[in-house]
Amino acid sequence: MNDEESGPARRHPAQLPPSPVFRLRNARLGLPGATSPLLDVEEFTLLPGERVVITGPSGAGKSLLLSMVTGRWALGLEFTGTRTPGSPRIGYIPQRGQDALHPLLPLGRQLRKATGASAQQVRDTLQAAGLSDPQLLARRPAELSGGQAQRAAIALAVLSQAPVILADEPTSALDHHSRDLILELLGNVLGQRQTLVLVTHDPAAAQALATRHLVLDSGKIASTTAPRLERVPA
Repeated sequence: MNDEESGPARRHPAQLPPSPVFRLRNARLGLPGATSPLLDVEEFTLLPGERVVITGPSGAGKSLLLSMVTGRWALGLEFTGTRTPGSPRIGYIPQRGQDALHPLLPLGRQLRKATGASAQQVRDTLQAAGLSDPQLLARRPAELSGGQAQRAAIALAVLSQAPVILADEPTSALDHHSRDLILELLGNVLGQRQTLVLVTHDPAAAQALATRHLVLDSGKIASTTAPRLERVPA
């Protein structure tokens, strides 16, 4: 046995927690001079691989929280606090998939142009999103069904390789069957280290997806579950 082997047992360095991909601290958004902000967030941190579902009544501040994440809020609103994005790239899945897509470009061409992905990467990602019919590559968004357009918007978010993906009520315009399929896709097709923030009125989404569930009410985070990070690779 050599000297190295006879010494104290080697120890692996303590595993550090993953670095946040986004953080808000003491963040407020409201009208200049107003006594109370429209949204007041003491702390909001996103970690790699999280699936954060945000619910709350209408007017609670869900869309305002997404605007804090994107850094784009309505003209006339004033932001104070600390906003620390880990990356300038943020993907977005809207309520209607067509709103994420260029109306005039065929699907395959625009996904390649928007993301720089190869034709094979586009085909593979569309297949993973449930759009395996090669004829869909030549169709324009108006020629897609609502469910197909939503899947295409998810494929666009995946191909963007953005570390944070925001989804604003992406299942509200779908029937229950299509909703369940989209929720399954959101849980599985995004990269393991891509972080999903899903705003919804649908409690089934929180049940199906959330590693952390935030409830907003009256412009504040009213409650939050402890994060489950088993999706995050070691």
